[in-house]
Amino acid sequence: MLDLNITIDGDKIVINNLERIADELPEAVNRGLTTIGAGIFDRARAWLSGTGAKGTTKNRKWTPQQIDPGGYPVPVRTGWLRQSLNWLHPGESMSGDAGSFTAGPFETVIFDSALYARVIREGTGSSAKYGARDYLTDGFTAFSSEVGVTTPIEQEIAKLINK
Repeated sequence: MLDLNITIDGDKIVINNLERIADELPEAVNRGLTTIGAGIFDRARAWLSGTGAKGTTKNRKWTPQQIDPGGYPVPVRTGWLRQSLNWLHPGESMSGDAGSFTAGPFETVIFDSALYARVIREGTGSSAKYGARDYLTDGFTAFSSEVGVTTPIEQEIAKLINK
């Protein structure tokens, strides 16, 4: 329970004893962001787990499963697109094929460092015939509709206040 100290002194009201909440609030927000990052990552990754090729050896031609344009799951050929999908806790940094990624102190970052990730997401170049499959945005949308994008942070703050 929130243990505030309220003092009325003449024409002023003083509310104090918020030090504990002020001290613990950043960690509560980061715990919520960690839940959000993991949730979006899980949903995006699920769309990168289609059945793979009909023969992936050097002597056979790779033939993806039949997917409607813009449809999921994205067929797996080597697994690199899925392996390159990652996310950062608040304050972390990581480098990959497509560059460096950094999450600020109150941020979480979900990214795919495969060089061809943008081609898949935007449905351009060699992926044009399959249409755009923006698994990052779709992962965010799915998490937001299932859980609510601010809900984990609100829950962590409520736990802190109700200690």
